[in-house]
Amino acid sequence: MSQISAVFPEERLPSWVTRTLLPFWAEQGFDGEHGAFVEKFEADGSAARENFTRVRVQARQIYVFAHAAVAGFSGVGLRRAEQAFAFLEDQARDPDGGWFHSLGYDGRPIDRRNDAYDHAFLLLAMAWLYRAGGDRRVLRLAEETMAFLDARLGQHRDGRFDGYAEHQVDPGAPLPLPRRQNPHMHLFEAVLALHEASGEKRWLAEADRLFDLFERHFFDADRGQLIEFFDRDWREVPQDGRRLREPGHHFEWTWLLHRYAAVSGNLRAVAAMRPLYDWAWRHGVDRDGAAPSVVFEELDPEGQILAEGRKRLWPQTEAVKAALAVYERFGDAAALDAARQLLAGLFHTFADLDSPRWREQVSREGRLIRAGMPASSLYHLFLAAAEAIRVLPRAKLS
Repeated sequence: MSQISAVFPEERLPSWVTRTLLPFWAEQGFDGEHGAFVEKFEADGSAARENFTRVRVQARQIYVFAHAAVAGFSGVGLRRAEQAFAFLEDQARDPDGGWFHSLGYDGRPIDRRNDAYDHAFLLLAMAWLYRAGGDRRVLRLAEETMAFLDARLGQHRDGRFDGYAEHQVDPGAPLPLPRRQNPHMHLFEAVLALHEASGEKRWLAEADRLFDLFERHFFDADRGQLIEFFDRDWREVPQDGRRLREPGHHFEWTWLLHRYAAVSGNLRAVAAMRPLYDWAWRHGVDRDGAAPSVVFEELDPEGQILAEGRKRLWPQTEAVKAALAVYERFGDAAALDAARQLLAGLFHTFADLDSPRWREQVSREGRLIRAGMPASSLYHLFLAAAEAIRVLPRAKLS
């Protein structure tokens, strides 16, 4: 692998998170008039001016600042998280018990769809908000949200749980297609967080049945690959004539399976970690060119590069998390080296330890091809940094 010229200064990460990244999003990234986070920053660096935000973006930012409060990274973390959650409660709650997809900052619902992916991040936000503040009302609201998901989007076949619809549809209407592993992955993340926050076994039971879905449908154990898109019967379907494999999601599941194994003791989850990580590490990381140690967006099942080798921010962060998870689980020194190299690639191509801003998408050669900065990516960047801050100092002591 081509090496980044300088060793990544990992000792600077805590200061960058606490003094640069989070203060920017707590101030410039927060709309104090409405008590909600900014949806995105434009190419010129200014906050988006349109009266529009997605519920999932607010939920992701609530998660970030609640986690930051728990970790001691932000003095205003809990306050910002509570402000944005109050905004969602006031404006985005569906009278039927779910949550809308998007709304104006003035409180006007724009898209009333009840979307599974959105609800996953709302549950994640509530898990960490409860963990940060201890308000049992938030935990009860998470229980109500999960009950809504099961009643309105949950699917069963032959008496067995069969995943969730992409979004709620009228009774008797066909399922929205394609079905995706992605919302289920984030629901897995959310219920694990709710179990860790509350200690309640019901949330671990939710994780168990999502892991069963992973084993039955998402994970191709023979090839060590994660399948993305499906028909209503969970048969893989191509997109634009191509079968896609996303290295970022391989890495994301690796990290989640590590967390799940830690609380469940499920050894099958441990066994799935290495094939997913190894396939994505072998095929999904650019070893050459102007942007080395950076993860590609899309491959095919043979490991061939698709999408002209484009690279987005979020797969880089998931690769860092996965390498750290493999190191923690197996004591793999090569994975620890990979985590450090991936951090160097992330900050060489996408982020800057002297700035809170990042580049969202680049070409294979590292040229910017997507200007602006969507707030939704803070969730990925913050969590990768938080995991590195948690794991790397311990690695130096071992």
